[in-house]
Amino acid sequence: MAEPISIESFRELFVIDSEFAVIDPRSAVDFATGHLLAASNLPLQSLDSLISPAVPLKTTLCILCDAGAGEAARAAALLESLGYSNVAILEGGLEAWRVSGGAVFSGVSVPGKAFGEFIEGESATPVMTAAQLRARQQRGASTLVIDSRTAGEHASYCIPGAVLCVGAELVYRVLPVIREDTDIVVHCGGRTRGIIGAQTLIDAGCERVYALENGTMAWQFEGFELEHGNRSALPTPESAALPGIRKVAARMAARWYVDRVSSIPLQTTGSRYLVDVRSREEYEAGHIAGSLHVPGGHLLQNIDRYLVVRNAMVILIDADRVRATTVAIWLRRMGWRRVFVFSLDDDKTSLEFGPGDIASPLEDLDPDPRDHEDPEALMREYRAYLEWEVALVEHALGDPAAPYYQQD
Repeated sequence: MAEPISIESFRELFVIDSEFAVIDPRSAVDFATGHLLAASNLPLQSLDSLISPAVPLKTTLCILCDAGAGEAARAAALLESLGYSNVAILEGGLEAWRVSGGAVFSGVSVPGKAFGEFIEGESATPVMTAAQLRARQQRGASTLVIDSRTAGEHASYCIPGAVLCVGAELVYRVLPVIREDTDIVVHCGGRTRGIIGAQTLIDAGCERVYALENGTMAWQFEGFELEHGNRSALPTPESAALPGIRKVAARMAARWYVDRVSSIPLQTTGSRYLVDVRSREEYEAGHIAGSLHVPGGHLLQNIDRYLVVRNAMVILIDADRVRATTVAIWLRRMGWRRVFVFSLDDDKTSLEFGPGDIASPLEDLDPDPRDHEDPEALMREYRAYLEWEVALVEHALGDPAAPYYQQD
């Protein structure tokens, strides 16, 4: 029988080192209307198939929260029938949390997006407006425009002339092609991945780097045409360039206390996530058994989907000690304590091949703007979205699930 957990006891969990998961079992639509920043949405109708990879150990404290319609109690009964032995229900649910002074968040992928806004403010990440970028392009100024989204998103639409380089691969692919006379502008669809991508390169020592302010949305506000069907991408580095790139990654890792492991531990006393941040092609050509393929930028923006158990061990996997390090640094900065990097260069034994036992995530593809029936309505939606995203960082001030941004 699930026990109630008080709001006070719930808050205390965030300042100790034990593992727990906060699960909102409502539908995706209801979740998006308002939820705890700490919560992961595992809808009741698919909870039985989602719970095992999300919460690997059945002894983990699972805290369920709803808005009073009873989904938490039904989810608790289901979890207990599946063998989960430490299930609790947040006393009073969302309304009690709100009454206690806690914030309730609308939308999806909120933790990653709020963190992006925090980083822009904390680091004063330089931005370039769409008009400024267009003017540079028109006068022929040397500019490297990088789309830090996924390959599918890039091919759907991007800033004209942009080349694909997903967020986790920026240090890996950009350093070898930098020119002193070239500005680098990183874009995404809106804000988060552009900000994080630009700051990644700045932290790696690159100069003249900017995030495109409000991404492709801002480009459309100006009435500029997007490019469709662009499949160009930055090349993988030559082997001769790897030592220098690894040196930069090692320096960054030391700054943020990111450690390497030379082998995957067979057993741990707590929860463990194995996340392979390489390309899908590399993953299917050989990966660690039980690892989930999630490209790094997708992981960071959707952290609540994939790292459901707080304080769990996270081992990020690549083949070069650069891409996993890039992602690990950002997880550390988000407040994750047990983050490690493993390279297949260190151990290629017992690899599995193909798509893997755990399904890789589907890409989040926004509809092609050309397909929208009412362009003016689409622009209004974009503006409302951007206002919502920019406001997230202040909304998260003092929330226990945002340890990087706590009120003094």
